[in-house]
Amino acid sequence: MSGFTLIEVMVSLAIVAIALMALLGLQHQTLQSVVRASDMTTAALLAQELMTQTETGQFPALGVTSGNFETLHPRRYPNFRWERRVEPSAVFPDIRKVRILIHYGPRQRRTFELTEMIRNPLAIPSQGT
Repeated sequence: MSGFTLIEVMVSLAIVAIALMALLGLQHQTLQSVVRASDMTTAALLAQELMTQTETGQFPALGVTSGNFETLHPRRYPNFRWERRVEPSAVFPDIRKVRILIHYGPRQRRTFELTEMIRNPLAIPSQGT
């Protein structure tokens, strides 16, 4: 009589179950990667938005300011916070280093940083330049 024994069926089911668990684990990792990539893209866009506001506004004052996105985008980005650090240039008094930091993710442990040098548009150029 031909056919499969109970032990052969159980072994093959165990192998299939192990393979399916491995595939499910990969699927979970893929979904986590997609969420992280989406959050990083959102952080980059929010950082660029804040930098654009800094560039188009008044010449930024020295110091650190921070906040959330509730005023700009009500209830859209509850897990994102921003920090803007403005430092003087070591060489040129009419240039400031502006760093935008976006804190996000679980307990806001991840950070995206955007840095630019901004020149005072009202600075009077010196003779010979």
